[in-house]
Amino acid sequence: MESEATRRIPKEKQPGSSYLKAIDIMLRCWHIAVMGVLFGGMFWGVPFAGLVVWHVLTIVSGACLVAHGMYKSRHWLYQGNGVMAECHVALLALVHLSKTVAVPVLFLVVIFGVVGSHMPGKLRHYSFVHKRRID
Repeated sequence: MESEATRRIPKEKQPGSSYLKAIDIMLRCWHIAVMGVLFGGMFWGVPFAGLVVWHVLTIVSGACLVAHGMYKSRHWLYQGNGVMAECHVALLALVHLSKTVAVPVLFLVVIFGVVGSHMPGKLRHYSFVHKRRID
């Protein structure tokens, strides 16, 4: 439960929020960089054996982003941004099930990632459980 003093301070000015934001930015940069190499390699037909390290780094950085989101908010899994991340991961399962759809599905994965990260706060923080925005 928020204290009265904390409630009056804008979220970005609350203690520790700049530290969490910096971690979020570093994790996103890491994930985008390694995912870009992996996606580019798949797009250009590089044999998977040459992409294994990038594949593992993409999974690890994505898992770190999920863990960070869950650390920042216990509601993350059923908020808009968490649900978009779950759709993002579900689409990736299609790539593992059928390599023939890899490139088109990866385009969708990138779109879900970008939309999930950049949609308005009222949608990113909307709780499907509470039926309202939860910060």
